[in-house]
Amino acid sequence: KRRLEIDLGTVLGAMRNIYKAQINLSWVTDTYGWITVVAPILVASPVYFSGDISFGGLMMAVGAFNQVHSSLRWFINNIGGIADWRATLMRVADFRIALDETDVLHDKEKRIEFGDNANSSLTFEKLQVASPEGCTKLSDSHVEIHPGERVMITGDPGAGKTLFFRAIAGLWPWGSGRIGLPAGETPIFVPRVPYFPAGTLREVLHPNGSAPAGDADFGAVLAEVGLERLSSSLDRSARWERELNDDEQRSLAFARLALRQPKWVIIDEAMDAFDGPSLRRVLSMLEKRLPETAILNIGRGLHNGHFFPRALNIVKDTGAAPLKPARVRTGAIDPPPKAAVRRKK
Repeated sequence: KRRLEIDLGTVLGAMRNIYKAQINLSWVTDTYGWITVVAPILVASPVYFSGDISFGGLMMAVGAFNQVHSSLRWFINNIGGIADWRATLMRVADFRIALDETDVLHDKEKRIEFGDNANSSLTFEKLQVASPEGCTKLSDSHVEIHPGERVMITGDPGAGKTLFFRAIAGLWPWGSGRIGLPAGETPIFVPRVPYFPAGTLREVLHPNGSAPAGDADFGAVLAEVGLERLSSSLDRSARWERELNDDEQRSLAFARLALRQPKWVIIDEAMDAFDGPSLRRVLSMLEKRLPETAILNIGRGLHNGHFFPRALNIVKDTGAAPLKPARVRTGAIDPPPKAAVRRKK
């Protein structure tokens, strides 16, 4: 409750600041509008009362003033839009500067080397993944995983398992050592929270267009992971991440693997969240549908050794220096000096 009150108080405070700014802006614009209506009459009225101009001349003077005033009040009429534009520009500029300066701040840090292995194996050579919280490495300095092999990579809580997954995917380049990927193969990565694009269930299950033989294949795979109720919804468009619960979303992600038939699959703790029956269904489906696929499962190691006969361990490297945290300046529209930023192509 206290946490909710703090968050709600922050939102209400921001709304109050917006309302105050809008009220102050209204005072300026409305006052300016009323003054410009009265000002020409007050200025020209002494001339009118002295008899130098007629009432028609007074109205002509007021009309001329209003014409000039209307031409010059563009800024007053559009100050609200200008303020919105500036706020949007500030957010985009801060985001751009943060990306540029993060690259610059970490340019001097070591990076993981990537390469292709001609023998179609996956290798880790003295791999070390660095982060501000510390460094993560495999307990073995040299690891080679062959096609069709199933490997369980485990680690204690906080050891950096997800960071290791991101490093293999190329999303986290900081560290040292080498990752050798199987030449000519594109591994499929299964994160803890699967992503489903907008579209029909058929497109979600097989997005690259080269669909299997027919609806029977889709229905059979869905039944094997406990989602047979979706067999009649293959051509229905929906927000599947909202319509399905977390367990069903993960099961659907593994059904997608069975239909795409990849040679390499790397999983980040997606199996750890399954209950017992769901996990048994998924493992049985993978064993039946992907007998020659190499599967690396990064997780807590709660599964028996029947499906994953080989196990590796992720450990903290206490002797290595952590990655220096990036301190990014924000709040300025002007970009950092060109000498300080080397934009990546």
